[in-house]
Amino acid sequence: MDEETPHIHIDFVPFIRNSKRGLDTRVSLKGALAEQGFKGGTRSATEWNQWIESEKQELSKVAERYGVRWKQLGTHNKHLSVLDFEKQERAKEVAKLEKVVSNNKAELSHIIYQQVLAENEMEKIRQENEAVRQETTELSATNDLLREQADGLIENREKLMSDNKALEQQQKKLQQDIEKMADSKVALERNVHAYDEDARWQLPEPTALMSAKTYREKNAMPLVERLKEIVKSLTIKCVNLMEQIKQLKAKVTKQAEDIDFYKSKVHQQYVKLEQLQEKADDFERVKQYVGVDKIDIIVTNARELERIAQSEKQQSRAYGMGR
Repeated sequence: MDEETPHIHIDFVPFIRNSKRGLDTRVSLKGALAEQGFKGGTRSATEWNQWIESEKQELSKVAERYGVRWKQLGTHNKHLSVLDFEKQERAKEVAKLEKVVSNNKAELSHIIYQQVLAENEMEKIRQENEAVRQETTELSATNDLLREQADGLIENREKLMSDNKALEQQQKKLQQDIEKMADSKVALERNVHAYDEDARWQLPEPTALMSAKTYREKNAMPLVERLKEIVKSLTIKCVNLMEQIKQLKAKVTKQAEDIDFYKSKVHQQYVKLEQLQEKADDFERVKQYVGVDKIDIIVTNARELERIAQSEKQQSRAYGMGR
């Protein structure tokens, strides 16, 4: 049903017979109701109201026979004309529509609010993605740089190890030279003892009747000359040995300093390698968090952008030179 209070409209024509005035049969509501036993009483219990109440009771009985019960609300709405009734119904419809519009406005406001929140969240996610992309690009560039530095450090380390090995060999050779010098010293001491025992280096006793001049010329002077030659030779050798010892000591000191320097460089490069390894581990963590595929895409895009920028820079430079 399309009505809040279902009702029916009854069209009838009240009339009476045996009228004492006018026609024998004529229209008369009051007379027709009086013939049915409805007579006026109080102001509210008129014939018309009595008849309406009687008809309601009869309709209620008919409805009960068909299983329909009359729910009496105790209200009495004034009968309206068709125009007023339609106005009333339109007013109800307008009220419903206004309520629907109000609900729709509230829902639309909620949707707009949710849309704004979603846009803000999307912007936040976009900014986070951009930050991650930039950080990943920087980490990728840093990783490439770290790889280059690591390769360079490995080469330097190998070179330092090679130089250190060469220094150790030189130090070993110097040690051998020092040992040879020590052997020479032992040989020299042995030769000195030989001078004490060898007859060539002994001044013989003068023979009988040998004059001092003859002894000097034949025995003393030749021995002195030989001794002078030996002293000269030993002096030259001693000076040479002292110079060699001085040079060897300088070389040993220099090589010791070089060894300490290279050891320090090796230690510094070892520390730097550890730092590079730590950064490489951080980059691996980022790859695991973001995803290898995304990292590869970001790195590829970053390299492509760098390539395009480099190409544009070269073209701009070529254009400037052409002008």
